Amino acid sequence: MVAWLVPMTLSWFGVSKLPSVIVEIMMGVIIGPFALNFVTGTEASLNFLSSIGFLLLIFLSGLALDIQKIISSFPRGRLRAIDFVSNTFLIAFLIYLSSMLLSVLVVYGLPFFDGLDKMFMVILLPSVALSIIVPIIKNDGEIDKKLGQVMLLEGAIATIMTILLIAIYSGVYRNNGFKFELLLFVLIFILFFIAYKVGTVLIKVSLFKKLLYKLEHAASQIKIRGSMAVLLLFVVVASAINSEPALGAFFAGTLLSIFFIKNRSALLFKLDGMSYGFFIPVFFIMVGVNLDMNSLKDFDTSFGFIVTFFIALYFIQLIPSIFMVKSFGWRRSLSAGMLLSSRMGLAIATAQIGLRLELISPATNAGIVVTAILTSILSPLIYKYLNTGTGNYYSIYIVGGGKAGLELAKRFDLHRTPYLVIESQDDQWFELQALGIESIHVNDLSVDVYRLLNIRPEDTVVLLTQSDTKNKKIANILRNELDHSKLITVTTKSNLFTSDATLNEMLVVDAYEIVASRIESEIMRPSIDSLAESFGVYSVEEIAIRNNDIDRKLVMDIPFPQSGSIIVVKRAGEIFIPHGKTHLLTGDLLTVIGNANALEEFRKLLD
Repeated sequence: MVAWLVPMTLSWFGVSKLPSVIVEIMMGVIIGPFALNFVTGTEASLNFLSSIGFLLLIFLSGLALDIQKIISSFPRGRLRAIDFVSNTFLIAFLIYLSSMLLSVLVVYGLPFFDGLDKMFMVILLPSVALSIIVPIIKNDGEIDKKLGQVMLLEGAIATIMTILLIAIYSGVYRNNGFKFELLLFVLIFILFFIAYKVGTVLIKVSLFKKLLYKLEHAASQIKIRGSMAVLLLFVVVASAINSEPALGAFFAGTLLSIFFIKNRSALLFKLDGMSYGFFIPVFFIMVGVNLDMNSLKDFDTSFGFIVTFFIALYFIQLIPSIFMVKSFGWRRSLSAGMLLSSRMGLAIATAQIGLRLELISPATNAGIVVTAILTSILSPLIYKYLNTGTGNYYSIYIVGGGKAGLELAKRFDLHRTPYLVIESQDDQWFELQALGIESIHVNDLSVDVYRLLNIRPEDTVVLLTQSDTKNKKIANILRNELDHSKLITVTTKSNLFTSDATLNEMLVVDAYEIVASRIESEIMRPSIDSLAESFGVYSVEEIAIRNNDIDRKLVMDIPFPQSGSIIVVKRAGEIFIPHGKTHLLTGDLLTVIGNANALEEFRKLLD
């Protein structure tokens, strides 16, 4: 009843910025022994459901990770100094590493942490609340942008490291020091590797794939059953080797995230319904029930710890946000640091482990939970205040507003990618303005122009003026004067650029290769061109889903225009053909076909 009433009540009163898990913990305190005593905390059935909810929370954290995206974000080749302020993975890694080092300084340097298990507190402090961060950046449209990706990656690294470290440390604590048996946790990695290899073989077996598809729906729900089997297998192995069950749950989720790239959203949709619909709320409510609020009555001791812990959380997260300043500016970097300071979810789960192992006292646990609640209320509010808009920056700079530059700008418009066209000729600039293309009219050979634009290391500059010589001059200005290396141009004289050693990192696209590829397509795949000609009054367009009312709805339940149709769906780098029972998500890019009226209806419905 509590789990059902909390979101209903929050929605009824329009309280959208307060995470429901906070209210669930508060309600647990009210119905627990501290207040109404409806639940004592000793009920075996509720504690069992709470344990399942805890494991599912950790499992879903692993499943939510995009392993392929994390791997693809690793820097390639020789590391340069500029990579540490421009590469998404390196920024996220530096933020976590810095927060961990600052945690050591804080815990071992402040007297308020005396008498506590300091190593446990060092592990706990840098943990990040993905359950708070993901919904907020998704709702703000940041999740697919670079700032959102940095926050996601930092949260993923913090989640992985917190679970690994607490599993290892709890083993050390249980065994009264380091023993050979502690190395048994390596069996989790071995199991992960074996399961991965078995999985790569199974997904290639046609019979296995047919059975998965056949039994996916209705009463079988085979993927849900398989997910739970994998989860419990890893949990049982972790328990058998005297390691932390949360470690097994996280590795199980991470394993499945590798195999359900295209269909992960549908699987998550079902697991979210089961987990967040029942088990996980029980866990958070029982956290409130088991809170020893009486331990906070000693206000002098509790108040000092809560204030110190509260300040420490923001200190260790805001200081490392300076690594984002080069890419996003001070205001947006601080806003990201504030949001990353939220500590709901994993911090509370980790505290529960510490309480069970008697690494922390009930008073400390209560202080941690109270502080986590405060940060999870305050941090999203400050983030919203600081992160007003996307900032005055562009991801793409197109130098030259001729036909090629104009066509490229239109395509970036479809993808909602921020760009700026730099044009020096009067007539072409007036044409760009008339078409609503974001552009400036300046001398494109002036280094001061590019300095004033404040082009960031990760931004791409595309050189498309009508002169190869001019493109090379601009490339030399950007490379030699501003040390900017992310440059692209199209030319019929590749040697003009490749012979210049200072431009060795520049991407030079050979125009002859493009022409040859087009002619090859016309000869070898003529049906594609004839199909395009047969469209007549029909057009193809890509439209991003930004309407939250569409999120997680089935295609068959959405009133699409009858004179149009969806062709393909692009999601997280994957392309697939939808059917009636496909769930559409906010951020999906739909390729649709229809006449002018149908396309207008598609835009109104989706965007």
